[in-house]
Amino acid sequence: MSLFKNLICICLLLLPLSSYAQFGVSARIQNNSNKAWNNNYQEVSDTSQNLLNRSYEFGINYWFRLKNYRLEFLPEISYASSRTEINQEEFLVNAHTRTSYNFNINIQLYPLDFYGDCNCPTFSKDGNMVAKGFYWLFSPGISHHTLSTEMDPLSSFIPENATATSFRLGIGGGFDMGLTNLITLTPFIQYSMNFGIAWPEQYSAYALANPENDSNRSNINQWHFGIRMIFRPDYKY
Repeated sequence: MSLFKNLICICLLLLPLSSYAQFGVSARIQNNSNKAWNNNYQEVSDTSQNLLNRSYEFGINYWFRLKNYRLEFLPEISYASSRTEINQEEFLVNAHTRTSYNFNINIQLYPLDFYGDCNCPTFSKDGNMVAKGFYWLFSPGISHHTLSTEMDPLSSFIPENATATSFRLGIGGGFDMGLTNLITLTPFIQYSMNFGIAWPEQYSAYALANPENDSNRSNINQWHFGIRMIFRPDYKY
């Protein structure tokens, strides 16, 4: 967790160094696949339900770019949450939750307008809208996860929260749509992987026979469908 906090502090300290600045907020729905976790979960809990297959992530970012090239950087801090409930006859048997704090370094490359030197919002740029708005997205980062379980009050099992930190790598694309000179709306799609998170023994009411087995370690693969709104208060007409 200390590494995660240090990265955030470094990012915040570097923000004033940029002379071309804007900030934004983002929201995304994530479809998750964690194959090894699902296999273990379905085996021990006798269910066909997938584990933590949908999540929601919200973030804030700060933007800066190279002066004469369309290579832009959006360091971002975000929060994500996912929950799976198992019910029998309308009673909660157990519920599993994963919450994540993420530090992402979003890098946007505009291949059709790479040599554009206009330091102004998309709304003000001349030329073809597709060329000036389309970008490829690369997003390395780090995530800190907390895994928790809620049990049936009658259960004798007392679960404990577990934590894990993973590196995250994503690739995708998006499109800038300038609403005004001060506001840009950006829908984007991204595929990312969180690498090698071990299934914690405390994560379920059912103790796994071999909690250290490699089959209990899973990547979290995610499809992101998101939208970002960027504000440009520094822009002068």
